[in-house]
Amino acid sequence: MLFPRSNRQRQNRKPTSRDCSETVQVLEPRELLAGNAVVTLAGSQLTIVGDAEANTIEITALDNQVLVRGLENTTINGGTAAFVVASGTASFNGNVAVYLNAGNDTVLFSRNVQILGATGVEGAAGNDSVGSTGATFAGGFAFLGETGNDRLSLQDSTIGSLLWVRTNQGDDLISLEDVTINGRIWMKTGTGSDGVALNRVTVTDRVTMNTGLDQDDVSIQGSTIGGRLKIRTKRHADVVMLDENTFNGPVSLNTGSGEDNTQIRSTNTFNRLIRVKSGDGSNDAVEVVNPNTFNGGREFSRHESNTASPSVMSTRIDNTTTGVIGKATASNTFFNQLLVTSPQTLTVNGNRNAGVSSTGNVLITRATSFIVDGTTTPRSTVTIDSDGDGQFDDGTATADGAGAFTLTVTLTRRDLDTGDSVANDQRNGFQTLAVRSTDEAGSVQNATLAVDLVQNTVVRMVSNEGTYEVELFDNITPNTVANFMSYFSQYTGSIIHRSVSNFVIQGGGFTINNGVIDNVNTSAPITNEFNNTTSNIRGTLSMAQLGGDINSGTSQWFVNLADNGSTLDAVPHTVFGRVIGNGMTVVDAIAALNKFNFANVTGVSALNELPRRAPFDVNGQPEQPLTGTVSISNGSNVVTGTGTVFTQELTSINGNPGGSRSRISINGTIFNVQSITSDTQLVVSANSTVTASNVQARTDNLVDSEFVRFTSISEILDQV
Repeated sequence: MLFPRSNRQRQNRKPTSRDCSETVQVLEPRELLAGNAVVTLAGSQLTIVGDAEANTIEITALDNQVLVRGLENTTINGGTAAFVVASGTASFNGNVAVYLNAGNDTVLFSRNVQILGATGVEGAAGNDSVGSTGATFAGGFAFLGETGNDRLSLQDSTIGSLLWVRTNQGDDLISLEDVTINGRIWMKTGTGSDGVALNRVTVTDRVTMNTGLDQDDVSIQGSTIGGRLKIRTKRHADVVMLDENTFNGPVSLNTGSGEDNTQIRSTNTFNRLIRVKSGDGSNDAVEVVNPNTFNGGREFSRHESNTASPSVMSTRIDNTTTGVIGKATASNTFFNQLLVTSPQTLTVNGNRNAGVSSTGNVLITRATSFIVDGTTTPRSTVTIDSDGDGQFDDGTATADGAGAFTLTVTLTRRDLDTGDSVANDQRNGFQTLAVRSTDEAGSVQNATLAVDLVQNTVVRMVSNEGTYEVELFDNITPNTVANFMSYFSQYTGSIIHRSVSNFVIQGGGFTINNGVIDNVNTSAPITNEFNNTTSNIRGTLSMAQLGGDINSGTSQWFVNLADNGSTLDAVPHTVFGRVIGNGMTVVDAIAALNKFNFANVTGVSALNELPRRAPFDVNGQPEQPLTGTVSISNGSNVVTGTGTVFTQELTSINGNPGGSRSRISINGTIFNVQSITSDTQLVVSANSTVTASNVQARTDNLVDSEFVRFTSISEILDQV
């Protein structure tokens, strides 16, 4: 047996290296492949033997199996496949013995694997690392280190009886964090500068630590020790720090010879006597930092100072690089990172839900029970915040061995206008699903998925300035919605003919086709359907009207760029839809275009605030100057050129009937080119009101693509 069966046997028998060797049965010498471990299972005895090269071995519970795996290119029994120790369980009902040969070897017990028998790891030459993350050692755990800088890191683990640690030469590190030991600790380190760090450790029985020669550091934080704590350091300058612990048994600290520092920081509770005996150094220090509770009294002797050296405490205890706490953290991180053998970037999608993708990759869907698929680092914990409260508590999943995961959340609709009379009208379905992935090493990744839950008719508005979608309010404005949809065929080629900053963009009234601006043919006006549960807030679609007649709406509509309820609701203008997803980014881009007065050019008074993608700015630099100079007389429509090439640079209405035609600006007055007689003579569509001689004209064409023009406005999701 590796460990004594009873408390009496434990008390009467000092553990030795033979205890470990009784479990770690050394196999007879054999030739092994480089970077290979031999694994054998004989009854209830699992034995793992490494070769003379560096090996990384994991004993783990995966997919309801207990496995031995090779990491970092280590092979198992000459191959890459894992060795199956037990199937259909995360527990092994037997003993585990690991023998490490020469080389810098690593052994990791992980993922809640449970070993019901005794566990022993015996090192050899080389810097050996032994760790545990989430494992249970019901029959106890023993580690025997030899030469080299060895480290033992136990995290989130449980030991059912004795933790036995013995190291020899080298700078060794022992780190326990969030560990429960239902028994006792016995550890002894050899020569070298060793470190011991216990953080949030619970031990039901006694703890015995003996450190060897050279400078040794001991830190115990946030822990509870049920029995006696005995720490014995030997020669050279040693440091012991206690912080926020509870000691239910007596405490005995003996720091040996050398200039030693003992610091008892705040909120320790000593329920029995604490005795600190410094060695024979010339400047030993024992410092008590208030407040601490000494229920059993205290005895401090053979120290010369009541203040520990701040520089020593900082350098050897607290420093994130050189201090024992920082070294323990780095050691723990090393083992955590081993868990992540195939790191992957977190990706999320909603492809399994019926819907369409909108501007800014917003998924428009009617699915209230919404499936989120994705990939991340295998075996990561994936959580989701679907209600926007910042708490990732709306669903959880575990990524499989390939990193795939699936979550299902319930989408909801919310209040569209928080300032109206209806507290929750449930007309706004836009929401951002925040997904978080935490891998086994504790690394966190975040991703988002934007969705818009719709319940009514959805219309896609495709323009040369971008595409956006609108959800129509069929249930509260059915006649207005039907009227809007009846114009779909006539909206092809229609333009945004009005844009007022921080107010509206307006369309549905005019088309441009091959440079010809024309009216949309309208049907009879409809009756106003304004509903006081809606308002002309930013992002809503509303009906345009003629003058003050609320029942004059036909084909024209507008999108509110701001909250215009205070002015437009009073008229009232019927709100019959909302821009969904990230569609307002497109609307705002249209609103940001330069506006021009085309009323004089076209003869249409409504086009005095028209946005244009390629501006013709009569007050600025010309888009294109004409060659030569031109002259025109007051009351005439004939333009004469000097050195001009009208036939090459201009297009007339007559020369391209129904098509693109040129405009010219003469001294700031804009004319349409009616016909071109020759390179030096043309006719414009209106008589000039001024005389201009030998001036340079500027030109552009009425090109369809230079207007914000819709190629289609049509219903989508009709089959969803």
